[in-house]
Amino acid sequence: MFIKGMKNRRRFTLGFWVCGMLTLCGTYAVNAQNNLSFSARATSSSALENNGANLAIDNSPESYWSSQSEDENAWLVLRFPGATEVVKIEINFAPKAIPNDAFHLQYLLNGNWRTFHKVTNNKDQKVEVELKKPQLIDRVRLLATDGQMMQVSEVLLLGQKYADASGLENKPVLVNQSGYNLNRSKRFTAPDVNDHTPFAVVNVKTGKEEFTGKVMREKGDFSNFNPLSEDEFLIKIKELESFPFRIGPNWIERVTYRNMVDFMLGARHYVGTVDDIRRISFAWRDGDFFNWSMQSLVAMYLSNPEAYERMERKGRYVSNDSFPDNYKGLWGKLEPFAAETPDIVQLIHWDADVKISQQLDHEMQKAELAHFLYAWPYLKQWLPQQNFDIVYQYVKDNWEKETVSDHSLSQYNLSKEHNLLSLKTQLGTTKGEMPPGFSVIPNLMLYEVALREGDATAEKFFSAAYRQLDWMIKNLDWSDPMTTKGQRMSEHMTMRAFAYFYQQFPDRAPKGIPEKVKEWAQLMLDRSDNLWDFRKYSAEEWTPPGWNETGNILGFPAAVFAANGILEDKALIKDLEMLAWSHFENAFGRNPTGRQFSYKGPEEVEGVDLGWYSRHRGGIGLLDEVQFVFDGSPKSFHYPNFPEVGDLGWTEGWVQFNTAFNLSMAYMANYYTAIALEKTAEGKYQVALTAPINFDYKTIEKASLTISNKAGDIIVVELGDEQALAEKLTGEIEFTGDAILCENQRLPFGKNDSLTLSYGYGFFQRSLVISAADFN
Repeated sequence: MFIKGMKNRRRFTLGFWVCGMLTLCGTYAVNAQNNLSFSARATSSSALENNGANLAIDNSPESYWSSQSEDENAWLVLRFPGATEVVKIEINFAPKAIPNDAFHLQYLLNGNWRTFHKVTNNKDQKVEVELKKPQLIDRVRLLATDGQMMQVSEVLLLGQKYADASGLENKPVLVNQSGYNLNRSKRFTAPDVNDHTPFAVVNVKTGKEEFTGKVMREKGDFSNFNPLSEDEFLIKIKELESFPFRIGPNWIERVTYRNMVDFMLGARHYVGTVDDIRRISFAWRDGDFFNWSMQSLVAMYLSNPEAYERMERKGRYVSNDSFPDNYKGLWGKLEPFAAETPDIVQLIHWDADVKISQQLDHEMQKAELAHFLYAWPYLKQWLPQQNFDIVYQYVKDNWEKETVSDHSLSQYNLSKEHNLLSLKTQLGTTKGEMPPGFSVIPNLMLYEVALREGDATAEKFFSAAYRQLDWMIKNLDWSDPMTTKGQRMSEHMTMRAFAYFYQQFPDRAPKGIPEKVKEWAQLMLDRSDNLWDFRKYSAEEWTPPGWNETGNILGFPAAVFAANGILEDKALIKDLEMLAWSHFENAFGRNPTGRQFSYKGPEEVEGVDLGWYSRHRGGIGLLDEVQFVFDGSPKSFHYPNFPEVGDLGWTEGWVQFNTAFNLSMAYMANYYTAIALEKTAEGKYQVALTAPINFDYKTIEKASLTISNKAGDIIVVELGDEQALAEKLTGEIEFTGDAILCENQRLPFGKNDSLTLSYGYGFFQRSLVISAADFN
């Protein structure tokens, strides 16, 4: 059944799962059944001394595993090195033991054990289970259901070897198929290639080797290769090659920004690509109460406003006046936005409108509205004042409300009460519905809004955020996966809370933030020391067992960039930065399947060659036809490198996956944004902005940068890129001794004055402060 590969990695090919259904597709049998148990690792709920779980798979009928007598739910789990197809299971109870009367055989899906076979009224020492359909698993659990101790001498799992052709379509060298950003980390994975084997980055057009290096630990680094070219490249290692890719300024932003907005437009509930009323859906189809859409949209806009304001307007206001009666009141409480409002602002308005119109009062739905209120100074040029007034009043009336309306709930609600000033000490499950610290940023934002509005009670919001973060510093155990990757697509919420408090309120933040974040950072690196530079769930598990973790990979860079804003160790920062990029690479093909996470990736994302195997048709969200859906990602049984597994495990897009990516892109934009001022001649200065603006390498891109003095007077300098592949946009200003001149604008600037050059808004504003002395 197993073929031993290089570096002791076991490989095998088999059938695959489609959308969680236990079916075989495109497979063929090639050999007889084999006992697979010898390749497994056994664990148990309990064990007597000298009767450990491993004795149930040691091929000796005399030895046996025994649970403890008080263990009323005894279980034995066999974990395989990859996915395994099982057709028959044989259970041999210990010779002198009383066999269990009832027990279940189970597999793991979405974090839950699912029973695929039940045995009742058993009296036999040997039980043979012939499965009607082959069972595809990477672990199986034998669970006693009669309340008795369990004593098993041997468990045999028999299976056949199958080949899934779809699992072998990738390349032997795995890269980001679309492309890499200029002057950023760039890596690839070459499974089973020996250390010190030379590799080359080859120009596809000319065939010329333009960069060389050596493979180490099955991966290569070509971060120092930064060609100013629009050519395609590929990695070549002897006869092995990768898919072609591009390298350019802001490449990942170029191929995703418009797609990100289009997904959010299409995934809207009622008015997106479909107008059906869907269950477990509010503003977004299959969005639930923990989709983080509002904060992701606000973060996107604040981090890089020029990029979103210049986009083509595809959205429009849709009134529900022409809809059937059951649509009345689902949205429309907020007055419509102005004509020519950017799509990103339309989406922010939509989210707030649905929440207010439906009076959604789950604590996480209320918390999202704080982001709308915080961003109001930057939104109000397009939105009526009524929008702010009604949302602010709703938030003030409901923020401390402990109860929740039934219509705001779903089956995933775990909140014990809904007062957002309360201390939140429970951890959510791998569903991602209750990440640690989700209330910190909303409370701090509402504190700033209350101060802005002259509310005398503002301090209570700050105090709540302080108590929450202080508790997190003292109580979160990073070694527990449920505080990190176990939160799946919501993990970023925790580290972002640390960063927001530390950066926005440095003099009032709880003690211990840098130390706590450094502990997190080191653990992330420790768990990523592998051929994919992939942060594992734990020392033993690659991914959350049984889950489609797509959003976790997409959201992890947001946590990294947030942490790097706190850390001071330059080496640690650089290593973490590489991890952020390795996870973008993972999502775009540098993973064991060799596939980008979107089924329609080849037609929707520039440069993608191989999209995800399949997509989930229908589902709660009806998202399969929406632009830029992240459908699936490698599961635990694909790692460390089993491409032969193919399309096995659950596949389905989810709004929560895309919003996690939205936040990573927002935090990355802010992380790399920089402003510089350089003297070019007497009284002449060049202003330079580094930000993800240049997407079209064939046109001159434009952006605006604000300059203000101490008095609050403002001028705007227009910037443009100097060349097609420029990372910086530049403009000119003049200093006359008492003023700054820019085109027809004049900004008073005395000898005791200072200038602030800024880009971005709110907590994502990047600024450069210049004193008068700096001009002399």
